[in-house]
Amino acid sequence: MRNRTRIFGQFLAIADVGLTMLALFLADLARHLLPFGAGDAETLPWLTVREYVIVAIIWAFFLRFAHLYDHQRLLRIADEIRVLVPAVLVAMVALFAAFFVVKVEFLSRLLFLYFVVIDVLLIINFRWLLNRVFRSARISSRGSSRVLIVGAGPVGKHVAQMIRDRPWSGFEVIGFADDDPAKREDMVEGFPVIGASGDLVSLIEHHAIDEVLIALPMHAYERMQEIVFELDAMPVRVRLVPDVFHLMSGRASAEDVWGMPLISVRAPVIIGFDRFIKRVFDFLIGSVALILMIPVLLALAIAVGLESGRPIIFSQRRVGENGRMFTMYKLRTMVSNAESRQEAALQQGAEPSEVYKPQGDPRVTRVGRFLRRTSLDELPQLWNVLKGEMSLVGPRPELPWVVDRYESWQRQRLAVLPGMTGWWQVNGRSELPMHQNVEYDLYYIQNYSPMLDLTILVRTLWVVVRGKGAY
Repeated sequence: MRNRTRIFGQFLAIADVGLTMLALFLADLARHLLPFGAGDAETLPWLTVREYVIVAIIWAFFLRFAHLYDHQRLLRIADEIRVLVPAVLVAMVALFAAFFVVKVEFLSRLLFLYFVVIDVLLIINFRWLLNRVFRSARISSRGSSRVLIVGAGPVGKHVAQMIRDRPWSGFEVIGFADDDPAKREDMVEGFPVIGASGDLVSLIEHHAIDEVLIALPMHAYERMQEIVFELDAMPVRVRLVPDVFHLMSGRASAEDVWGMPLISVRAPVIIGFDRFIKRVFDFLIGSVALILMIPVLLALAIAVGLESGRPIIFSQRRVGENGRMFTMYKLRTMVSNAESRQEAALQQGAEPSEVYKPQGDPRVTRVGRFLRRTSLDELPQLWNVLKGEMSLVGPRPELPWVVDRYESWQRQRLAVLPGMTGWWQVNGRSELPMHQNVEYDLYYIQNYSPMLDLTILVRTLWVVVRGKGAY
């Protein structure tokens, strides 16, 4: 199934480049034929092979850069639109730069407008049509592998949902086999429960099953063994679906080591080229931003010092990637003894959400309120970014006492570098309850892509300008 998914991703990549070339041709054609700003259409040059090659290279890079072909994320149209549109817009900026460098002339804003609109419409409609074709083929074709899922519990439901949402996978779920009488002849995730696990042989023969997926909980290990032995003589493929989804952070992988199957449930989320790109991006943008912000930092430091004296910079130990501790820097926004007041409140049994960032906190100075509302107090964290302790985008850099109160599933947020901004920042900031901050951070980790980082950075600027959710 994984090979089929990778092949499908490669097919989509080739198709997208082809559709982009078609969109560019249609845009150039529209520029010549339509009366909107074309000028003298007879003397207007047509795009050359050089321009098509440049567009193909840039589009192939940025659409892959956006993880549109990640075999672990294919295929939901709504999600693809959310990823595709920002990717195309960023690619367009890169195209402007490339055309400027190679000195392409006779270009117009109208051409780019036509191109973007046609390209997005072609790609999205092609994906939608492909989805419909595969769904129809799955219903009518005998070529799909007919699957019986043993177990209609959480694991079985997850498997059925994954197959249902990926009609190109080559699998067709016939139904479930489950021993719970309450589920008999019921519908689970849109598929019927057609029998019990003791009826597998007859179910396989009656429904012409090609593949059996055993999706039982871990405590049913003995029953799994019995099923495997029972089906040994049957002409079907039998696979086990491990009951470890609750341990996975979204990027699990399986491998064979000396004939022993191993499942990596905590593989690094950002590795290889993605990690390299993220670090280069952090260093370049962080360096430029820090240099440009030096005059602003000096002015803000003077304002903090005049109102409440020293120290100007507030430093605090935070928990970073993989639990490593680091010192995070901010412009001080509170009175000098704010931390001791916070610790006293915690020792008296106050809830963390009531102490951490309460609205109308009397410890915040007047200058501090302005800094928090504009997020300018975060500027010294650019130094943390340059040191490699933080990233421009990532989960919240959390306090040790907050991490100590984490449940096991919440510790997954420590799998990546903390960020100056993040999914939590653009979805409510300080207005969110603390548990929801963690949920947003986990969403970022499980859906990371360089394009998501760019989207968050752009949205952060808008959130900061509005000043919403900061106090």
